[in-house]
Amino acid sequence: MIKLIDNMAIIGGDNELPLLAYKALKKKYKNSVYINLSFKNKKYLKAKSSYNLKIFELEKCIRLLNDHHVKRICFLGTVSRPNFNKLKLDRVLKKYINEIILSSKKGDGFILDSIINIFRKEGFEIFSFIDIFSDEFLLDSEHLKPSNIDLKDIDKGRKILDSLSDFDNAQACVVSNGYVLAIEAAEGTDRMLNRLPQVKKKIARYDIDEGCLIKLPKINQSLKIDLPTVGIKTIELMSKSKLIFLAVNQKQTIVVNKAEFYKKLKKEKIGLSFIS
Repeated sequence: MIKLIDNMAIIGGDNELPLLAYKALKKKYKNSVYINLSFKNKKYLKAKSSYNLKIFELEKCIRLLNDHHVKRICFLGTVSRPNFNKLKLDRVLKKYINEIILSSKKGDGFILDSIINIFRKEGFEIFSFIDIFSDEFLLDSEHLKPSNIDLKDIDKGRKILDSLSDFDNAQACVVSNGYVLAIEAAEGTDRMLNRLPQVKKKIARYDIDEGCLIKLPKINQSLKIDLPTVGIKTIELMSKSKLIFLAVNQKQTIVVNKAEFYKKLKKEKIGLSFIS
């Protein structure tokens, strides 16, 4: 864990993780700031030193951070790719817009790297979420032992995701008894899992408890941002599709509401396996 410092900002997108992290952040650092980029999370923001900004308001974001004397940032949550044709260019965005557009042509992962570099150039230090909250938001232990079939499915899923990393494409896939049932695209893991029951029905496997969800960061992905995240909803969606194992990298996966997550694993009899 990093040495404690007295200020930190979270710049957050969609899902509940940024809000949970901000509550934990205020207990660690005297001067905490939350900048919300998600329309969905606006109604929950009532805390002091929390602000709602649009994704393209770079100048305003940097000014807010400087006003609070905060130079350390942690990015969390997903943010939809902006429509570059409709962006309003402020002073800072105008300076870096060509860099952002160029990176967007290579993939979303390159956009995130570009954003990190912009904030670094503006004098900020970027911290990984897992460096700050290693105890609260990292998984502790495996649950249940995978069968030989499960191990083969997990290994196949890992190889698929590793091969797709070159295309900056996916963090998750589902493999069941050797069959690749789903690969995450731009829709995200939850929506991929939502369509899985229909896939299993088409191959007459819906009533069978089998299959593994494999979720991993892309190879060479910056671990400062956009780490794989799992939570209670992940387990609920897996249970709905009768999947029996979740495989992740222990040190590179964020878990939301860890205690409840492990309770849900046991209740739904879903295994958890770590991929090194």
